[in-house]
Amino acid sequence: MVFIILAAVFLSSCTSQKYSPIEPDLSIAASVNIKDMSVSFIDVVNMKKLTDWELNKPYTGAVIFPDGDTLLLYGKQLETADLYSLKLGISIGSWNTGKGIVNGKLLKKNTYIALADQNQNKIRFFDLNGQEKADIKTERNPFTILESEKEQKLYVLSFNREQLTVIDLRKLVKLANFHIHPAAAGAWLNDGKNELWIGGHGSGAEVEKDIHVYDSESGEFKYKIPAPTMPVNFLGFSNHVFVLSHGSNMLYKLNEDGNVINSTTIGANPFDMALLDQYLMVAGYDSNDVHIINPDNLESIITIPVGKGPFQIVIRKAEAP
Repeated sequence: MVFIILAAVFLSSCTSQKYSPIEPDLSIAASVNIKDMSVSFIDVVNMKKLTDWELNKPYTGAVIFPDGDTLLLYGKQLETADLYSLKLGISIGSWNTGKGIVNGKLLKKNTYIALADQNQNKIRFFDLNGQEKADIKTERNPFTILESEKEQKLYVLSFNREQLTVIDLRKLVKLANFHIHPAAAGAWLNDGKNELWIGGHGSGAEVEKDIHVYDSESGEFKYKIPAPTMPVNFLGFSNHVFVLSHGSNMLYKLNEDGNVINSTTIGANPFDMALLDQYLMVAGYDSNDVHIINPDNLESIITIPVGKGPFQIVIRKAEAP
């Protein structure tokens, strides 16, 4: 009987693993690190790492809910997407998604979370309670998800097919497919000019050196913008576009006409970036760090070590007192 009680206590402690809590009044950046299966939390205001959560599950991405506390973590090899409370530092539930989830985005218009499922080749829409509301077939291996708030559309890039899927977010139905260049990845939408900028890795021996610009309504190809090599991440801010080319460790700052304003070498194999207030953050996948950058001049402010293999950065802005 004593053995059974001790075993029960031991199992209970294993299933209720507690991590260092993240105070709710902090503006934070969280990096999902795929080499050591951890999440690192950075206090953006004080520019210091708060803690690492060693989760020991192969998560590749995350979404922070509108409540600012719930963190959803997912990974292609996992049967579930898992929920954690930041302020409590504990697991609070799971969604039974099945394997294949490679990307997620909190939609701004209907507060659904769109999940890209590469096993089913679908975009799957979940409410914040984990109920699946719709699923829409895409081309093979969907990955990049881009939302147009103005048109209430979702643009989905397929890495293995030269196709882009357009989804109506009002009715949750597929509208169209556009032909695009091969091995596309990363995108930025200029709603004002109806332009869709799309990067990529390249195909075969051909490494992608350009951003391809398409008409977001018709899908017609318009022009190219040089950004060597492998421009895979985009971020629009203050009438400028920041482009991360991980093949050359380059960060570019362009105006909305596609002219390069500034550029700098950053990190080792940088994969992702995010913006919070006046700070641009770039994850160095092979250098195991997050670089905080001044977006005005691209000068480095500080480099913060994180876990191994930071692959995605998600941010939470603290509520005003």
